[in-house]
Amino acid sequence: METTMTTMDHGRYETSRRKLDLLGFVGRALGLAYHAMKMRSERAALHEMPDYMLKDLGISRSEIDRYTSVRYALSHSERFDA
Repeated sequence: METTMTTMDHGRYETSRRKLDLLGFVGRALGLAYHAMKMRSERAALHEMPDYMLKDLGISRSEIDRYTSVRYALSHSERFDA
């Protein structure tokens, strides 16, 4: 039995990393700043809520800061794209 080897055409595949250019960096930085401001306003709104409403949401007053931290929100959401 004869074995025939074929060649594969290697196409260009886009990598998952974005190009490190100035506009991309500025866009991501602005997106992260906007996200941080949004988390800060949500934290303030949660602190103003009475305890029974927080209980309905399933969190306690001591957990507000953890759930509204930017690090927690980004790690528990879909990938952040600015």
